[in-house]
Amino acid sequence: MGTIFLLPEEVRSKISAGEVIEGPAECVKELMENSLDSGATRVEVEVLKGGKRYILVADNGEGIASEDIERAILGGATSKIRSFEDLAYLRTYGYRGEALHTIASVSKMVLRSRFFQEDMGREIRVEGGNIKNIRSIGMQVGTQVEVFDLFYNLPLRQAFMSREDTERNRIYKVFKLLALANPHVSFTLKAEGRTVMSFTTSQLPERVEDVLGGRYEHLSHERDGIKLNVFLSVEKGKGEVYLFVNRRPVFNRGLVEYLKKLTGKKYNCLCYLELPPYLVDVNVHPKKWEVKLKVEGKIKEMIRETIRKVNYPKPPSLIKQEEVKYKVEPRLIGILEDTFILAVYGDYLYFFDQHLLSERYNYEVKKENPDRACRSSIKAGQKLDEETARELLKRWLYLENREVCPHGRPIYYRLYLGEIYKKLGRSY
Repeated sequence: MGTIFLLPEEVRSKISAGEVIEGPAECVKELMENSLDSGATRVEVEVLKGGKRYILVADNGEGIASEDIERAILGGATSKIRSFEDLAYLRTYGYRGEALHTIASVSKMVLRSRFFQEDMGREIRVEGGNIKNIRSIGMQVGTQVEVFDLFYNLPLRQAFMSREDTERNRIYKVFKLLALANPHVSFTLKAEGRTVMSFTTSQLPERVEDVLGGRYEHLSHERDGIKLNVFLSVEKGKGEVYLFVNRRPVFNRGLVEYLKKLTGKKYNCLCYLELPPYLVDVNVHPKKWEVKLKVEGKIKEMIRETIRKVNYPKPPSLIKQEEVKYKVEPRLIGILEDTFILAVYGDYLYFFDQHLLSERYNYEVKKENPDRACRSSIKAGQKLDEETARELLKRWLYLENREVCPHGRPIYYRLYLGEIYKKLGRSY
């Protein structure tokens, strides 16, 4: 018997609705969340042209039963809830049953899936919401969704999408948030045919530093069934605050402002909360982005106690800088073949492409278009003095997108210092 059901209209009417898919980033988010809800331990994402031309999300989750695959693209089709009251016990990302339906309606979509209890998979091809073909296929257990030409049948919506680099950057943010929320899952992201990010399964502290770079202080507290984990950047940053409730990246104005106040708006902060689902109202925002917490006051008190128990007198001095061996800025090691800038930052040895680093700065800060940014940038093979190299590294810290150039090429490659020490028989 299948596991996907159509929600009754009276249930759907009570669920916060709205534009599920506004662009490629929302499409990636919804598909990745479906993968995570399926119990996947590996999620792979690939995009072309900022996701406007092509999106692939593949996983090794439990898959969709063959009898459910047609039903999966219908509006209100979900395996997560049966009644509105089920929202009080929700432990999944999705629940509305609108994502696949909406994506299939505004793109050319191919859905392939093999249920873990079946020997064969099924493939369904949909264009503009209309099923074109269904067939049985051989494949591994799991699900693959390919999305071609998003909004091809809505020219006005297509015209209002942002330029490729902007859409690509939004996808990177979504990808990082879900990677931060799920350290037990491995993630890979490819853009324009190149691997941009790859995270292996790890513990939460390692995942935080792996995704964001730099070093973070880990504080924790538990009381009355509520678990709290807080990570504060050792170095001063942009004062960014990330909030996760039961593995869901969310926004709650009261908590975010409170955390910014505690950290002096100078240190990056990640706050992970685990609490019973009935204390969380996820049915607030159409994109499931904002949540209400029934015990917000208690949570604020726990955060305050967590900071106090480590005997740091003032939030801006939460971290004893004199004990930290990491520098605020990347430490220049040298320049290799007049092309790669070598630097140590946090626990990693970085190899920066000097041309791509310069190109990213010209594009993002000087507001030059991609072609102009490329032509006016420092070239590979151009000799740099150390002062110029250090200035490029300093500029990199303040870029909004520190991962790729405007054309999608990775700006750097990095190696974990601990792994280098281990290979040479030394402890790190």
